[in-house]
Amino acid sequence: MRNRILLATALAIVILLLPASTAADQPADLSIRADSTRYACVPSLIWRHPELCPSYGPGNATYRLASVGAPDPLPPLPIVEMPEVSGDVVPHTFAHVSTLPLNVYRHPVDEELGLPPVRTLLSGDWWLSLEEKVEYNGREWYRINEDEYIPADTVWIAQPSMFQGVLLADQPQQAFAWLNQAARPSVVPQGPLNWNVELLDRYQLVTIKAEHRIGSEVWYLVDDDQWIEQTNVSRVDVDPIPPGVDPGAKWIEVDLYEQTIAAYEGARMVYASLISSGRQHTATPPGLYQIKVKIREAKMSMPFAQDGDALYYYLEDVPWTMYFHEAYSIHAAYWHDAFGFRRSHGCVNLAPRDALWFFQWADPPIAEDSDYLYAGSGGPVTWVWVHYSPPY
Repeated sequence: MRNRILLATALAIVILLLPASTAADQPADLSIRADSTRYACVPSLIWRHPELCPSYGPGNATYRLASVGAPDPLPPLPIVEMPEVSGDVVPHTFAHVSTLPLNVYRHPVDEELGLPPVRTLLSGDWWLSLEEKVEYNGREWYRINEDEYIPADTVWIAQPSMFQGVLLADQPQQAFAWLNQAARPSVVPQGPLNWNVELLDRYQLVTIKAEHRIGSEVWYLVDDDQWIEQTNVSRVDVDPIPPGVDPGAKWIEVDLYEQTIAAYEGARMVYASLISSGRQHTATPPGLYQIKVKIREAKMSMPFAQDGDALYYYLEDVPWTMYFHEAYSIHAAYWHDAFGFRRSHGCVNLAPRDALWFFQWADPPIAEDSDYLYAGSGGPVTWVWVHYSPPY
């Protein structure tokens, strides 16, 4: 037995030492396997005798990159460092109403005196902007508008997402993606988990080095021996200018399948991030549009229901809204942190820092002292291309 092992080892060494032309002329000995023979699976051996090597490891990663024409190592993404965030990322303190129905009083004393409320919030999903907190007879209240107060214990304060996409100094040379949920890579596609590496966190940015399809599944190689299944990530690819868009114009790509967004100036991608588009029954409509209206803060509510309906919603002072088709818009969402997944009633939700960037970048420009802007004719415009990417 020992002699057979020594013979197999010697044979593997001879194969490695042979010139490429000589080794290529030799028939592959399929009885020699990686699980019973010790040798180095360097790229040259993988090219000549892939059946001798496992489908993972640095040598195989090099082979896969070369097979798709990708350089190894891949160039880093040309990301511009964004300034650190200090303070709030939204212009108001927002809160969700947790107690319904909720009476709104002209002053806290009115409740004590038994006076009627100014109005009553009946049902649904209410998000309010809070102006200030006051105390009356040992109880805390929030002022939500002029002469409108609600008890502080009837709401909980929103925690807007701190996520932000990437600003790009140059055209990306390879696809990249964000983890939309924490995941541990596998050693091979559909293989065992790689416990030698750390868990990949939600919102972690990765470069896609190669991909492998097994049936209906797509797996991405994001590092040596680190494969992630496609549903765990939201991928970004550089796409050509859509037909109908002027060659030098600004345009926004909204990918409903990947749940990503990208800003382009002509053919070059300048920014990319995650979105939350409409759910199945309130899907964001695909098509090619233009930004028509910019509103610095907009109130939004259910258009086909009134307060009292369980499906009713009301969103106060939604920041940095850009309407591109009927009531559909791109805007900040301060009420959730589910970017990378469908969540909205049809609009394109962005994390607040992303929404501010798009609002300031997109044409037509809006003056700092203006609350809204209607896009006129003849000036610069920004196109919005909403679509499903393959494999949808």
